[in-house]
Amino acid sequence: MFAVPALLGAVALAVLARRRRSALLAPVTLVVSVAALAATAAWIADPDPAGRSVSELVLTAELMVLTGLVCRWSPRGWAMAVAPLAVVAGAGLIVPITNDPPRWGWDALAELAFWSLPGLVGAASGWYLRGLDKRRADAVRTARRAQRVQLAADLHDYVAHDVSAMVVQAQAARVLLGEKSADVAAVLARIEDDGTRALESMQRSIRVLRESENGGAPGLEPLPGLVDVPELVRRFADACGDKRVRLTMEPGLDTALRGEAGNALYRVVLEALTNVRKHAGSGADVTVDLTKNAHAVTVTVENATTRRRTNAATTSGLGLIGLSERIETFGGAFSAGPTGERWRVTAELPNGSVE
Repeated sequence: MFAVPALLGAVALAVLARRRRSALLAPVTLVVSVAALAATAAWIADPDPAGRSVSELVLTAELMVLTGLVCRWSPRGWAMAVAPLAVVAGAGLIVPITNDPPRWGWDALAELAFWSLPGLVGAASGWYLRGLDKRRADAVRTARRAQRVQLAADLHDYVAHDVSAMVVQAQAARVLLGEKSADVAAVLARIEDDGTRALESMQRSIRVLRESENGGAPGLEPLPGLVDVPELVRRFADACGDKRVRLTMEPGLDTALRGEAGNALYRVVLEALTNVRKHAGSGADVTVDLTKNAHAVTVTVENATTRRRTNAATTSGLGLIGLSERIETFGGAFSAGPTGERWRVTAELPNGSVE
């Protein structure tokens, strides 16, 4: 009589053990509980001693475990609805064993209440572990929130202060020079522009961090993307007059990828050009190619190298490591390394990358 619900419970545990947060957990527990209650009702209608077996004990243990899992992992509404039914069903399975010959009234209710204890233990364990999980998640969120607040404060108090001082000094130098040296004034103007952009980027980062802390929607301003690559290359060419720069960008690529995916490729170009500025020799030629096909968008930045640049010890590579991880997050591929006498950085993102 009880063999079918016991087998059903065993299958349920075997399947749900692989996915502890499965959406099927509560519904399956409900089905097993109803099957157990139906078997108990059938025994009450026809109390056949031959129908009693170890299946009742097995099913009771299964319901106890399922009750604990439901209370821990299922949505609160499901847990509060299914757990009491499972507890009663588990207790009802023991009554056919202990209630022999069958007795009704207060004796049966007392036995039902007593044998509800195993199910209640399972439910209490599940709720306790659920509370631990919540406290652990809250602690992680609190720690991350504190880190964001501290980072925003450091950016505002220290880095932004230093960059602001750099911009002010560049402005003062331009005023003092006047028209005496147009070349020096142009260099100072570029320093001022770079510092101003750095301040704007930092202010945007600070707003994102603080809005995340306050529960707002961060990053309301559009992120730089492929549409901004030509301006980035132009600024690099102006700042590095000793380097020849060529940009090739297929039509329509500026809108091929938007949001964070497009920003990831923009950062690849930015980091690659930054490394060229730091490591490549004078007169080095640089090519920036942006291409696309039916499946992916590819960015390639290539430059002539010096012997010093090909030595991996000359740079930490942390920026490239971060870019590689970011590109892989969107399902893309990233590579950086020497190709003969040149250094090549390549990033590829599928056209369907999340925006």
